Amino acid sequence: MFLGDKMAKKDRNIIKNNQTAESTEYKKLITIIGIITVVFLLFYLITSLLTKDNLDNIFKNDLEATEIQYDEIIIGTMFNKDGKYYVLLQEKNDPYQEIFDSYITTIRGGKDKIYTVDLTNALNKRYLSEENSYDENNFKVKGTLLLEIENHKIKKHYDTKDDIYNELKELAENVE
Repeated sequence: MFLGDKMAKKDRNIIKNNQTAESTEYKKLITIIGIITVVFLLFYLITSLLTKDNLDNIFKNDLEATEIQYDEIIIGTMFNKDGKYYVLLQEKNDPYQEIFDSYITTIRGGKDKIYTVDLTNALNKRYLSEENSYDENNFKVKGTLLLEIENHKIKKHYDTKDDIYNELKELAENVE
């Protein structure tokens, strides 16, 4: 019996150790799940606090009227307008841009219509070329350009910066 008691005691110790190991692993698992939950809740709270103002603005009932601007157009729609008007095609980094914009603002206050085209706009990329082509069906441009368009056709074009400057200056001076 002595040997059997030792074996029974040994078996009880093994079972007790296994139960202790299992309970330790369960405690670790619960701790990990708890930490993950706390981190998730912190991110959720921080995100909701940061975006609360944005969500309030989105769901406001008193929506402001949206104003559509018609002053900047793309080359694909450049010939769609009726009457006589001017179109300045230029890149946003053009050194003359500030001067041209000043004249354009003055011109828009008068009777002449003038539109601008941003050549760096992705929608205008397919019209860029090494040579200018003034054909309405195959229009291509290589740089800053001023066009006078009447009845869906190019009446005049100004290729050089000096010609563009002089024409815009004259239009601005004749504003009524």
